Amino acid sequence: MQNDSERTYNSLDQVILDPLFPGIDHRLRTGGHIDMDDIRSYEFLLQTEPLLQVFYEGYACRLVNGQEGYFYLLSEGDLLGRRRLSGAEMLVGQVLALLRMDPAYLKKAGQIPLEQILSHLEMLLGRQRLAELLAPRARGRDAEMDNRKIREAVDKAINGLARLGFITVDRTNGSVASGRSITRFMEPVRDARDLAAALEDLIKLGEVEVDDEEQQNEN
Repeated sequence: MQNDSERTYNSLDQVILDPLFPGIDHRLRTGGHIDMDDIRSYEFLLQTEPLLQVFYEGYACRLVNGQEGYFYLLSEGDLLGRRRLSGAEMLVGQVLALLRMDPAYLKKAGQIPLEQILSHLEMLLGRQRLAELLAPRARGRDAEMDNRKIREAVDKAINGLARLGFITVDRTNGSVASGRSITRFMEPVRDARDLAAALEDLIKLGEVEVDDEEQQNEN
């Protein structure tokens, strides 16, 4: 019996009729990322990429093969809709991309405690700026309420990033493991000589608005 890695696809019909296609197509259309950790789906996309590029062009989309080993679908028209990630998702994603470069990350099997994400955000942005971004208030500040709203915003952002395949969450030990696609958050500073320092500066600026060409929709 021919295994998946040996299968060849000579036409788009063969691709679409493959049992793997519906699930992969749905993940891509809903903003998901498929990386080498899901080896079966990833190899399917590697084998069918030229044919799927033609298929998705009909939806004004481009199948992107990230250099770190992941795929995602980039909408370049209005047929599937376009949406930016939320500000909290951008900030948390940038911090996770930064922490992924830390050698300590490898020593912990890639697990990043949720508390470390919060402490890193506060360290880089400062408490007041973090509250302004994630716990906006019309007047005054309330430290207890700010703490609650910041945690809620970060938790919501983590859930959103997990749905898109950027990360996996282990609630039992309160940690997050970032996938290869988290490196997308490095794109604005990828050419910097000191990538980590440039990413830190980006987070400190609190730049959460990004061009649709750089971020995938969440439909």
